Amino acid sequence: MTADDGPWEIPPIDDAPDIARDSAPPPGATMADTRNWPGYGLLLVAAAGAITAAVLAGWGFGRLSVVAAIITVVFLLIGVGLIVLEQVRARRHAAPPAERATVPPGY
Repeated sequence: MTADDGPWEIPPIDDAPDIARDSAPPPGATMADTRNWPGYGLLLVAAAGAITAAVLAGWGFGRLSVVAAIITVVFLLIGVGLIVLEQVRARRHAAPPAERATVPPGY
C-alpha cells in the first residue's frame, strides 16, 4: 500500500532498532567528499612538520625545532578545524530523516 507522502511501513512491534537500513555513511564516503581534502592536506603537512621538528631537535637545532613545532600545531589545528566544519556543514545540509509512516487503522 502506498500513500501520497510515500510508502506505508509497518512499525516494529517491540520497538527494536531498524537494522535493515544503516544510517551510517558507507565506507569511504568521507574520503570521497572532496570538500574534506584541504583539511586532510593540512594534516599531512602537520605530520611532515612534526617529523621535521623531531629531526631538528635530534640534531641539536633547538630554536628551529620549536619554530617547526609551533607551525605544526597551527597546521594541525587549522586542518582539524576545516574537517570538523565540513562535517557540521554536511550534517546541516543532509536531508532530515523522513517521518516513519505507519499503516492506518482498518487495513
